[in-house]
Amino acid sequence: MFAEFGVLNYLTYLVGAVFIILVPGPNTFFVLKTGIAHGGKKGYLAAAGVFIGDAVLMFLAFAGVATLIKTTPVLFNVVRYLGAIYLLWLRG
Repeated sequence: MFAEFGVLNYLTYLVGAVFIILVPGPNTFFVLKTGIAHGGKKGYLAAAGVFIGDAVLMFLAFAGVATLIKTTPVLFNVVRYLGAIYLLWLRG
C-alpha cells in the first residue's frame, strides 16, 4: 500500500520509529519531565504523543512533503507563518 513511499515492511517501519523515539534527546527529557511533574499516566500520554508525532513526521518525509514545500514558495510561507503563530500561541 505504501511501497511507493518507501515503506516496504510495516514491522520494520514500526521498529525504526520506536528506536528513534528511544534515542535520548529533547523528546526524552520532555517525557521524563512530564512524568516526574505530573505522574506516570501523564508521562505515558506524553510518550504516546511524541511517538505519534515522530511517526507522522517520518511518514511525511517518506511521502516527499519536504520536497513539495521546498519547491513551492507559497506553501513554504504558509507553513512558516502557521508555525510562528503556533509558537506565539504556546507562549501565551
